[in-house]
Amino acid sequence: MRGNRSRSSKTHGGSREGRAAERVSAILGSSFASLGISAKIREYKIKKAWAGAVGPNISRRAAPVRLLGTVLYCAVSSSPWMTELSYQKPVIMARLNSFLGEAAVSDIVFRIGKVSEAGKPGMSEAAPERDITPEESAFIERTIAPVKDDKLKTIIKRTMAKAKR
Repeated sequence: MRGNRSRSSKTHGGSREGRAAERVSAILGSSFASLGISAKIREYKIKKAWAGAVGPNISRRAAPVRLLGTVLYCAVSSSPWMTELSYQKPVIMARLNSFLGEAAVSDIVFRIGKVSEAGKPGMSEAAPERDITPEESAFIERTIAPVKDDKLKTIIKRTMAKAKR
């Protein structure tokens, strides 16, 4: 009899851990979307794939700075290179999208800027952190309220707060 109960509970909604995992994934999914984290992840993937997609010559002279929507902004070391890269733009976009397996980049805007030796742009210095507004803090608290695990709750709260800064 006891075995039948556990079996029936699994067929009618799954185990307790499974239901908790579904709720956490729903919370994280909605939070990531509202915080724009998926866009930041896509931007990070583009920056990471850049050198492989464009090769060493271009990556020494140009680097991705920011992704806004599907428009990639890149720093370029000189005007001649900016002209050259504007001719190669369709090929670069195709390679990046191929590397990423999705249509992440629909256009590239090249601007003169400092490009470091490692191929990372010097003009994308991190903005100073700002304080979280009371509204943002309240949103974070509402989002993590259903989470029962204190350790997980702390991690989600810290991650959401960092993304808001």
